[in-house]
Amino acid sequence: MDTPGISLCMIVRNEAQHLEQCLLSVQGMVSEIIIADTGSEDNSMAIAGRFGARVIRLPWEHDFSKARNHTLQLASYGWILVLDADEALADWKPEELKLLLESEHADGYFLPFIHYVGDASGREYVTDNVCRLFRNDVRICFRGSIHEEVASSIWSLPGGHIAYARLPVHHYGYLDDELQRKNKASRNLQLIHAALRLEPDSVPLRYALGTEYYQQGQYQAAAGLLLPLLEEAQPDSGYTADLYLKTAFALQAGGRPADAESVYQAGIGLYADFTDLLESYAGLLLEQGQVWRAYPLLQQALDSGDTAHKYPSSSGSGTYRTRLSAGRVCERLFLYEEAIEHYRQAIGYAPDDVTAWEQLATLCLLSGQAEQLTVFTRQLLPALPRRVLIRLVPAALNARAAPWLAALLAAPHLPEDIRQVLQVLLGTLFRDPEQPGTASAALVRMREDTPDNPWVSGYLWALSCRSGGIAAAGQGLGRLAELPPGLAAMHRRLAGQQPGPAEHRAGSNSMQEHQVASPHAETSHSKLPQCQTEEQEDPSVPAECSFPAPDIGSLADSEHRADTPLSFADFSYAAQLLLQTGAWDTLLVLGRPTIAARFLWSRLPLPLLQGMLHAPASFRLQWCAEYTGQSQHHRLPGDAAEWLLYAAIAQSCGQAPQFTSDDEQTLLQSGSAAAITGLSYYMLLLAAEVHPEGSIAATGSIPWLLLVKSVLQGGDDGR
Repeated sequence: MDTPGISLCMIVRNEAQHLEQCLLSVQGMVSEIIIADTGSEDNSMAIAGRFGARVIRLPWEHDFSKARNHTLQLASYGWILVLDADEALADWKPEELKLLLESEHADGYFLPFIHYVGDASGREYVTDNVCRLFRNDVRICFRGSIHEEVASSIWSLPGGHIAYARLPVHHYGYLDDELQRKNKASRNLQLIHAALRLEPDSVPLRYALGTEYYQQGQYQAAAGLLLPLLEEAQPDSGYTADLYLKTAFALQAGGRPADAESVYQAGIGLYADFTDLLESYAGLLLEQGQVWRAYPLLQQALDSGDTAHKYPSSSGSGTYRTRLSAGRVCERLFLYEEAIEHYRQAIGYAPDDVTAWEQLATLCLLSGQAEQLTVFTRQLLPALPRRVLIRLVPAALNARAAPWLAALLAAPHLPEDIRQVLQVLLGTLFRDPEQPGTASAALVRMREDTPDNPWVSGYLWALSCRSGGIAAAGQGLGRLAELPPGLAAMHRRLAGQQPGPAEHRAGSNSMQEHQVASPHAETSHSKLPQCQTEEQEDPSVPAECSFPAPDIGSLADSEHRADTPLSFADFSYAAQLLLQTGAWDTLLVLGRPTIAARFLWSRLPLPLLQGMLHAPASFRLQWCAEYTGQSQHHRLPGDAAEWLLYAAIAQSCGQAPQFTSDDEQTLLQSGSAAAITGLSYYMLLLAAEVHPEGSIAATGSIPWLLLVKSVLQGGDDGR
């Protein structure tokens, strides 16, 4: 097929980093390339020459429209495509493009631009629609010295019409490193101020200036510039919808929530399907605790779907991101089944979204719906990337969810070393729990094959604790140096000794030292099948669903001080190993006050709490006895979640939870609707004992562990 009759027109300066990618993307799509170089000092022009571009030297006069219009005058084909060097076409097809060019009704096309923002690895983006493909007509030209546009000149033509074409363009110029490299903020401000001196009343220029302040986080200055423009901008200007969004959020961030709400409402009155505006308004209401008012806005956004072809938008608005927000709101409203469905839908849009998977897995596990989770996982196995799998495997291990773990084991992208250890755990400990020796022998062979992986020793330590107790664990390993330092220190604590200097890990406020954070981790060591909770000195901070296991290099190389106390992360890591291997006696010892002052079980990874419900009845009964036997167990902040966990475990043993007046005060004073809901449910259970014919039996049982999750998350006021 012949190449479409399009002239590519560009202005370039020092773009060697991006130019080749751009020009590669247009091959077969354009018939000529015209590049105006405004003073490159790198090899940009050499790259352009390799692609057969016609290059002209053009002095830079601080006017983007003037430079662009100069290139338009040199175009020789019937249509013109305008790109910057940090842009690239995405999946254009020549046959589809030629059909668009043959249309007699369009003078130009709005193209969806995908602007990547933040860190390059995050792949977050915002979108808008820009007219960059148009007829070669002398009357069609760019206007504006900055944020130049060609649409207004097309609309000024008799019958001038711009259609929409689903031809994506990727733009990398808003990534953090690019903004810093080019110092775009300073450059743009200079150009806008210069233009405003000539046109002080220009609405587009004032909008551009407000946008610059907005992007720099100067929200009060942005609001002062943008708010007056709402009365001047035309609703169909192309940027007015974005003007309402930026104005409202700038007012919100600048401490003017009432004014922000007025702008949100006015904007939604004009653009009822603008999903970003609806989501942002919902965010304001959530900040104010008005959860019931926020949820309908998110539902309205979901009903609108992906409207990026109409409005500037951000990644996932109206689809997976809105589903995540709706799921979280449903959790705050205790609509757990609806939350699960929102998370399922989010994964349907983005099967590789780690957050959606973690939210779904946690809710399903804590509500006893592991079977549904297994079915859903099997349906999407081929689409599950490595980074999702290494977050789900720890949750499955901690929950002791054998069927789900078996489903994950069949995933094609599961790292092989993780697959091997899962086969050991699933094939012996979970299915034949009375034969821990078989698992130990298999792990010993694995350690011999890969001696530089001390996490295998972690499992061997836990199996030794199960078979012969804590003393046997130390003797069986031969030397504690085989363990990660935090776990070695934990062993000494359990054995009644203070940790030695070489077995302490450095204290820190994050879990980075316990995560695979090395840039070479994907090629040197797989992430491991244990999970870690974030180190929490503040017991009110909830544990996450799951975390990767320690990075071998960072643990081995870190320095350890003899006076550094064991962190909660150390306790959490040990607890996960003990639970996964069924070392129940040692797990009980781990939480006793003599070992860990104010150790809170509810701060462990949430799936592990479900795993505790699958423990032998003897463990659960003893756990409840030790909980109720500890004095002052209900005296400190955060104990509302601990009592709810106790209620869940007691009920799993067929016992009614013990309840004191101090417990009641703890739940009432927590400020958590989830805690008060648990209290109310407990009272209903008591009433049912007195009046079995009452309605409590018909209502079903409440998932206590979901209340634990809600208390830990906070913000569950339910208003």
